[in-house]
Amino acid sequence: MNIYFIAAGAAVFLVGGIFSTYQLYRLVQTDAACRGFKHPRLWGFLSASGNNQSGIILYLIYRRRYPIITITDEQRTLMDKGKKKFAVGLIFLVVGMAACVWGMIL
Repeated sequence: MNIYFIAAGAAVFLVGGIFSTYQLYRLVQTDAACRGFKHPRLWGFLSASGNNQSGIILYLIYRRRYPIITITDEQRTLMDKGKKKFAVGLIFLVVGMAACVWGMIL
């Protein structure tokens, strides 16, 4: 029983990790496009990848120089929905990790 609980928790954790990473990529890509960066997809990829999240820290430091130039209603709604989806991905991460730990304890 415990191995199934751990496996289910690991699956939920994996889905949450992939989903939140993709949503982070989309959020940074949209924000970089609103700020007028030359390569917003590259910034999105750099911020979503990396083991110690050095890409997102670099992006947050670098974006201080660029104020938001233009933001359309579509981009604003995309960012609002992306933030909510990112939060859901983090919830999946926490629930999956809690299930794994609970399965190991039992």
